[in-house]
Amino acid sequence: MTVTLAAPPRASVAAGIGFACLGFALYTCMDTAVKWVSAGFPLYQVIFFNSAFGLLPMLAYAQMTGGVGQLRTKRLWLHATRSAMGLAGSFTCFHAYAEMPIADVYAVLFCAPLLITALSVPILGESVGWRRWTAVGVGFIGVMVMLRPGAGMANPAVLGALFSAVVNALGFLLLRRFIASENRISFGFYANSTTAIVTGLMMLAFGGVMPELRDLLAIAIGGILGGTAYLFVTNAYRQAPAAVVAPFQYSQMIWGVVSGYLLWRDVPDPTMLAGCGIVIASGLYILHRETVRQAPVAQNATPAATVASVPSPIRTSPDQAPG
Repeated sequence: MTVTLAAPPRASVAAGIGFACLGFALYTCMDTAVKWVSAGFPLYQVIFFNSAFGLLPMLAYAQMTGGVGQLRTKRLWLHATRSAMGLAGSFTCFHAYAEMPIADVYAVLFCAPLLITALSVPILGESVGWRRWTAVGVGFIGVMVMLRPGAGMANPAVLGALFSAVVNALGFLLLRRFIASENRISFGFYANSTTAIVTGLMMLAFGGVMPELRDLLAIAIGGILGGTAYLFVTNAYRQAPAAVVAPFQYSQMIWGVVSGYLLWRDVPDPTMLAGCGIVIASGLYILHRETVRQAPVAQNATPAATVASVPSPIRTSPDQAPG
C-alpha cells in the first residue's frame, strides 16, 4: 500500500523553527556556563553537575507526557553503548570548552554530519553517491584549514573537539538505526543518567571542590537549560521537516561568537572562520542531497518508517543526538 506523506502545516513548521532557534541558543547558554566554571573545578565534577541538573527537565517532561514509565527500554545495551560514547565525548568536548573559545569548538564539531555520511557506509551499509562523497572531501579540507597542521592548532583541546565529533557521529548512527522503536526522550535520559553516575563515582573516589553559591547556580542553570534545549530541539524535529530544522544548528556559531566576545573578548581568526564556512557549506549540501535522495522513499513509506532518517543536531551533552 502506498502512503503519501502530507506536508506539515505552516504553523507547525513555524513552531519547529522557533523550537530549533530557542533550543540551539539554550545549548550555547549551557556551554557558556560550562566554560565559566571549568577553570575552578575538576572536569568530572563539572560534567556531573551538568548531567545531573540536565535530567530534571527531561524527567518533568516525561511525567507530563505520559509518565516516566515511557522511559523503560528493552535495549539497554543500545543506551549503554551510546552513553559510553557520550561520556567520552563529554570529557574531551568540555576540556575543549575550557581551553578554547566556544565558537572555535563549534567550528570543529560542525564536521559531525560529514563523519555521519562517511561512516554510514561501513556501519549501516548505505550507498553514498559521488556528490556526497565530494562534499565530504571538501568538508574535510575545511577541517584541515581549521586544524592547520604544523601551525599549532592541532593541540589536545582541538583534537578533543574532533574526537567528540567522531563519537557524536557514531552515537547518532546507532540512534538512526533504532529510534523508530525507542522513546526519543529515553536517549537523553539514559545518556545523562550514565554520565551522572560515572562522574559521581569519580567525585567519591577522587574528591571535588566545594562550589560557591555563584558557581553552583551557574552550572545548575546551565544543566537545566541544556536539558530543556534537548526537549526543544527534539520537538522541533517533530514539528517540521529535518531539512528545515537542521540548518539552524549552525546558528550556534553566532551565539558562540557573541558569548565568547562579551565574556572573554574571544574573536575567531579569519582562518578558523574560513574553514568553518567550508565545513558548513559542505554539511548543508549533504543535507540537501539527503533530502533529495529520501524524497522518493517518503512517497512509499509509512510515517514511522521515515523517523530513523532524521538528521541530528551537533551535540555532546546532555545527549549528542536528539532524533
